[in-house]
Amino acid sequence: MADSYDDLREAVLADDGLHTVDMGTLRDIQGAGRLGVHVRDAITRSLQSHGMGHIPGELPSNQYDEVRLYLLGSPIGDIIKAVLSPSAKGDDALRAVNASEAQDQLRRIREIVNG
Repeated sequence: MADSYDDLREAVLADDGLHTVDMGTLRDIQGAGRLGVHVRDAITRSLQSHGMGHIPGELPSNQYDEVRLYLLGSPIGDIIKAVLSPSAKGDDALRAVNASEAQDQLRRIREIVNG
């Protein structure tokens, strides 16, 4: 179990760029008692400052809910960004994935985004 944001980053790297964690773990790493809106916002900022993003985009308030962490600027991160924030550049990134051997990664991202 991760005890710090650095540990989480290592876990994401060890899990091929996409790691699942529950909100209770994030709350504990943040050193908070409850998962109120300000704590969840602080968690998002802390993750970003350590080069990580999360899906869903809005962190849940239940300590047992799971979120996916990924590295910002990584191939998986770029795909997630392209899906969640449509743009012409994102469309090109998705087309490149479609044309490459990364079909399995795209299927995995779709499953995560769609629940």
